[in-house]
Amino acid sequence: MALPNYTQMYRPWFAGTPVNAVKGSINIGSGDNGKVIINYDFVGTEGNLFTVQVVEGVGNNIALSAILTGKDILITLGTDGAGALAAAKNTALLIAGAVNALENITAVETGTGADSIAVAIVKTSFTGGKLATPSATPCFIILAGVLYFCDEPVSKWDMAGWKSATPTVI
Repeated sequence: MALPNYTQMYRPWFAGTPVNAVKGSINIGSGDNGKVIINYDFVGTEGNLFTVQVVEGVGNNIALSAILTGKDILITLGTDGAGALAAAKNTALLIAGAVNALENITAVETGTGADSIAVAIVKTSFTGGKLATPSATPCFIILAGVLYFCDEPVSKWDMAGWKSATPTVI
């Protein structure tokens, strides 16, 4: 049963991001100076829907690139004049910079970021994203002139715990 248009008013107990909410992320590369940590910018399980794939560029003098299509990140490693992977084009620092240009995605390199990523990585999902532990949030909904409110935890509008009142002029 769908709700018709309504106005919802609430005040969350948390200020800012709850400490136990986590962003979905993935690490690519290895070593103290060659790892890139990629995060979805928002906490919650939605970040776990994102993937990353690293492919070797095909051709001569291919530039390093990162593109986001839907929830899939494709990183293409750069090549040199002979078509071989170019370590100088594929450092963790440069890969993190290319990924940072994507919307709602943040990447950081480990250490100096000077080591390169020189292997393809199969499409892999982000992991670890989770929502905060639910807390009681007083909530009020005005629907067709009737005030509905809850003063105990509920997760759906049609659960027990809601009370109603019809406002009158005093």
